[in-house]
Amino acid sequence: MDRNDTAVVNTGEGWRRGDRKIVGLLTFSHAVQHFYAAGLALTYPFVIAQFHVSYSSLGFVLAISGIVGGLLQGAAGIARRYSARFLLTGQNLSLAVATLLGAVSPGFAFYGFMRFMGALALWPQHPVGSAYLSEMFPKKKGTVLSWHTTGGTIGTLLIPIATTSIIANYGWRTALVALSIPMAIGGFVIIGKLPLEPSHVKKSDADGMTSRQPGDPSMLSLVTKNKSAMMVIGASTVSAAGRGLGVLSAFVPIYLKDGAHLSTVTLGLVYTVLVAGGVVGPLIAGWLSDRIGRKGVLISAYLGGAATMILFVQRYSSTWALAGISLIMGLLAYSESPLIQSLFADSIGAGQARATFGIFFAIAYGVGAIWLALIGVIIDRYGFRAAFYVMAGSFVVSAIMITPKFVTSYKPNSSI
Repeated sequence: MDRNDTAVVNTGEGWRRGDRKIVGLLTFSHAVQHFYAAGLALTYPFVIAQFHVSYSSLGFVLAISGIVGGLLQGAAGIARRYSARFLLTGQNLSLAVATLLGAVSPGFAFYGFMRFMGALALWPQHPVGSAYLSEMFPKKKGTVLSWHTTGGTIGTLLIPIATTSIIANYGWRTALVALSIPMAIGGFVIIGKLPLEPSHVKKSDADGMTSRQPGDPSMLSLVTKNKSAMMVIGASTVSAAGRGLGVLSAFVPIYLKDGAHLSTVTLGLVYTVLVAGGVVGPLIAGWLSDRIGRKGVLISAYLGGAATMILFVQRYSSTWALAGISLIMGLLAYSESPLIQSLFADSIGAGQARATFGIFFAIAYGVGAIWLALIGVIIDRYGFRAAFYVMAGSFVVSAIMITPKFVTSYKPNSSI
């Protein structure tokens, strides 16, 4: 399958030649995107110390960046005229530039502005990548979306030890320069290898429904009139307070340094254990959800994740005990994202995948990014323990929100 080939939708249960390549490329692109997010997260404690800013100030910058980046994901429907290959290539190359410029920040204002510019660049991966995979593999959404999410987590997993080692020896600026290199490589790989989606070649929508054009208000109506879809979006927005690839990734490194008082290298090791759990957890959860049903697996991940967030901020005499809790927290908390996306896809059913996923991410991730500012304020005023208790509470509330019978959930042998 060369770069000019068009991908063919897999409507069966098995894997065909070339299918794993498609999933692998989207997984790789997501990993590259998370080099950026994870690399920056590891610089936060050192940026706070060097530029003498508060947790609230950092949280405000992250929230504004997250809100804008999340709302831009709603443009996925409008951007359907552009292929996933074009959008994801632009994303990765732009992130490389934003990272390089962030490395030369003379102060926190410029650093924050570069973080904001990065948010403008990284929006395509979730709605475009998730829609691409949903379109290509309608019978394997749980599995392929879990791999997509895991790609981001793998990217996060590869960062901590290497980046904290560079920071310890050469400083956070050099670490950001090093991180920009794989992002640039990722852009060139995607433009050279990712096949075009059939809907782009046919100039139809992401699911073959040609009656609706990009930006058609009926797409918003399709979601807002769907009670199940709206409840899933609401649950995802609430659980954003403890989302693995979000608030948790941003504030765990800060807690480990300023709350648990770990050394830079030990911080990297414990954070790596957390993310390692985040690699394995979504794969197991996605596989289970395709076989025993979506809702029960997600509720279990929510409640188990809440319990581990509470345990995480207790005092431990052994770093190994903290690392063990981190592993379990990663297994559970990082599973939320692909499961809630799959539950949303179940609720929508046949429709315009890219446009509806754009709405999902604009609300759940855009509005949900407000939690970044709130958690920063809570840490400043009440401490790390209170902040993690709030994260845990958000998971419990979300579990309750998706329990009603009207929330559509895939079950084996169902028509979804």
